[in-house]
Amino acid sequence: MKYSGNNDTSIGVPTAYDKTQGASGVMKLSGLYICKVIDIVDDRYEGFLYVEIIGQGYLGETTSAEARKEYFRVRRSSPYGGSYQFANATNTYGFVSHPPAPGCQVLVAFANNSDTGIMIGVLPDTTRNASMPTNPGAFVDSEKDAVGPSLDPSVQKTTENNKRPRATTDTIKNESTEYKDKVSDTEITKQGVGIDSIRGLSSSSQRRESPTNVFGFNTPGGHQFVMDDGTLPNSDTCLTPDKERKAGLSNLFRMRSAGGAQILMHDGTGIVYIMNQNGSSWIQMGSDGKIDIYSEGDISVHTENDYNLQVGGDFVVDADTISMKARGDGGITLEATAGELNVHAQKDFKLTTDLNGNIKCAGSFTNTAAIIDLNGPEAVAATKTVANNLTVNKIVKQSIAGRVPEAEPWGGHDEEQEFLPQVASPDSNFTAQDIDMSKIFNNQAPAPDKVTNEKTKSNSVNPRGPR
Repeated sequence: MKYSGNNDTSIGVPTAYDKTQGASGVMKLSGLYICKVIDIVDDRYEGFLYVEIIGQGYLGETTSAEARKEYFRVRRSSPYGGSYQFANATNTYGFVSHPPAPGCQVLVAFANNSDTGIMIGVLPDTTRNASMPTNPGAFVDSEKDAVGPSLDPSVQKTTENNKRPRATTDTIKNESTEYKDKVSDTEITKQGVGIDSIRGLSSSSQRRESPTNVFGFNTPGGHQFVMDDGTLPNSDTCLTPDKERKAGLSNLFRMRSAGGAQILMHDGTGIVYIMNQNGSSWIQMGSDGKIDIYSEGDISVHTENDYNLQVGGDFVVDADTISMKARGDGGITLEATAGELNVHAQKDFKLTTDLNGNIKCAGSFTNTAAIIDLNGPEAVAATKTVANNLTVNKIVKQSIAGRVPEAEPWGGHDEEQEFLPQVASPDSNFTAQDIDMSKIFNNQAPAPDKVTNEKTKSNSVNPRGPR
């Protein structure tokens, strides 16, 4: 280890409490230090870092993993956690997060002349903290008069009119860096909410006002968790970049994935909104009680018991084809309590019964046709519904519906099972093999016994695997 500095303790420690005064060796550290992260890869899978103490004068190399391990080893502290030790197992719980990126500044404590420091916290870059906990909407510098989610500009880049780089991998596609996967690709335009200030764009940022009214966090890859108490007007107790800022904007709770899927509870507008990654399906519950549902594909509903609809106004169904089937003895009952019953077919009208037929009118009965045949020639029978074989189901094997969801695990899910990544082994080998879940036998109960009236033991291959 090359070293050209002094064995100074952190500034401000009284001599009586300076543990380095009685320590021996080349490096005697005690107290708090501002450090720069050099390496975040820990071969023991315990979250250790390697840092350079700023101002200590260590002249090390960073070109190889071995050289980076020559820097000070630092253990990360956690605001919450613990473990329960049992005779046969250990149950660990707590908070976990990504490590600070190489180059970041961190605050490290060295206690009692330990050669391993303890990272207390991360020091955010000055003037480059807008992308926490979301990529704020702004005019982007790559397009004219275009607004989109943005990143902080580089310290080497001059910005005009607060234009910012768009939050997309295209922004750094020409750079030679191994961290391209750490740039979130929040392309909300493909969802149709690219210029929607409620459902798409976000203003939740640490730099929106001071002190910030935003709580949350995001990952380097772009996942976001935000609790925003909304904007405040400019005042002596709240400094805002726009001195004419309105109060109450962006009052919301939002969880959004890097791919754009989100759950949004917006108190300003009074809506609850859910959307998938590409915008092909969404649900909104409005403040006026309206519920809107959109799907680019199918919507399938299955209930093990009754399905009830009570409509105070009109009930309207508009479809290319409508099929209905009653399997029970109750049959189908239609009643118009006040108005007419109108049935119109653009082509033939067929009515077939396997038993008797009855038409009863309290008033007159009128038939009008070009030709009326009574009891001959034989009438054409009405077409019956066609049942589909539901091979992926365990309970409902046939239905005129092509898709009938069941209690989990349901074999009709289209998503193939992923490999289940495994944690490093606790022994010195630190090895593990990920599990191919599509080949794992399913031992879960197929459905509640009260529905099947019998217990079913399943040894089938995972129903959510490739089909």
